Order: sequence, then C-alpha cells, then structure tokens
Amino acid sequence: MGKVLVVDDDKVIREFLRELLTSKNIEVNDVEKGSEAIELLKHTEYDVVLLDIIMEDLDGIEVLRRIKKMSPLTTVIMMTAYSSPDYVLHALTLGATDFVEKPFEPELILKLVKENLTRVKRWKKSLGL
Repeated sequence: MGKVLVVDDDKVIREFLRELLTSKNIEVNDVEKGSEAIELLKHTEYDVVLLDIIMEDLDGIEVLRRIKKMSPLTTVIMMTAYSSPDYVLHALTLGATDFVEKPFEPELILKLVKENLTRVKRWKKSLGL
C-alpha cells in the first residue's frame, strides 16, 4: 500500500502510530531523532513521513527542509503539541502537506496518511515512476 516513516522523540507516540498504521497493512518504520530520519531517507524511499516539530537533535522544520531536497515526492505531515500560526505557515511554505496537533484522533491520522499515500501514488504514476 505504501511506506510511512514516523519521526518523533516520544516512544509512546511512535509505538502507537506504528501499531495503528500496521493494523491497516501500511508498512511503517519509526525513528526517534531527525538525524536518524535523514540517514534512513538516504537509503530508503518513503511515501509519507509523520514528523514531529520539536525534537532535540534536529527540529522538524530542518528535517522537512532536508526531506524535500532529497525526496520531493515524499509527503510530510507535521505533528506538534506546540502549535502556532508561525509554525504552520513555515511548515506549509517548506512543503508540508498537512499539519496536526497532538493529541490527535487516530481516525484523523489514518485519513491523512491514506490521502497522502494516494496522492504520492498518483504523482508517481503521472511521472511514470
């Protein structure tokens, strides 16, 4: 169906999202740090990244910037408990496709991930990939 990478420094959120998405037959990997996500993305293609904004080593905005340079077709859904209009605008300007506030409803995450997987599949098909 598609590949999703979860990037969040909160282990409970990573485990929850992994279980939620794998229960819908979506392939999921997860990492704790932004730097780990960047390294993984150098070797593995993901369709969707669920990305926390506030992390210790690299913040989500910097990780988003790097993802979009490395893999422009990868869609990124930003997640944060500390939402502000500036974060939202900045993330969307850099290429994030969606933005969710924690705590979030599981149904919302499933809906957004499925929409983004469909979007990426459509893009790849139109590009002959």
